[in-house]
Amino acid sequence: ALRKSLAEKGALLKEVHHRVKNNLQVVTSLLRLETSRSQDLSTKSVLKAMQSRIHSMALLHETLYRTGTFAAVDLGVYLRQLATQSFRSLNDRPGSIQLDLDVASARVEMDQAIPCGLLVNELISNCLKHGFPGDHPGRIRVELRLVDGGPQLILRVSDTGKGLPADFAARQRDSLGLQLVADLAKQLRGALEIGPEATFTVAFTP
Repeated sequence: ALRKSLAEKGALLKEVHHRVKNNLQVVTSLLRLETSRSQDLSTKSVLKAMQSRIHSMALLHETLYRTGTFAAVDLGVYLRQLATQSFRSLNDRPGSIQLDLDVASARVEMDQAIPCGLLVNELISNCLKHGFPGDHPGRIRVELRLVDGGPQLILRVSDTGKGLPADFAARQRDSLGLQLVADLAKQLRGALEIGPEATFTVAFTP
């Protein structure tokens, strides 16, 4: 009876994640339609950013549904998929900007995987928007590694672009994306460090 009850609850959780993923994809599709209808460039940019954020959450639910393991997720696998898809959807200069991934395997709970995914998505978007003006080529790098074998993790996003502007502190206060990055680092109970060469690092413990 206990095994039957556990199997039923597992099937129910799997169905819940499947439906959440489908609903998030519907929202993404609606935003995509609104993006195609809008003629205002700033509005199109905001709608596209929202699509990317929602997609990062949908991808996590899809990963949980496919693996059938709901207590934790392999953060390395999830971030590899997320970074690749976010980079492809947000990069309007394929060929001149490359993505490098160096992500270790580490299991984290869902309430940490979501802010990690949103944080990586936000920083990739920020790199593509501000790191490579004009036709400047370069690379974006996403890293996830264990500190001395764990359990603490280091998540880092950097690029080889022009670096941070002199007025970065003022821009950080006015930028929704950078405010979101700081809030997500707090959700992870981690410490956010920003280097002068556009390097964003969060250290946290699962």
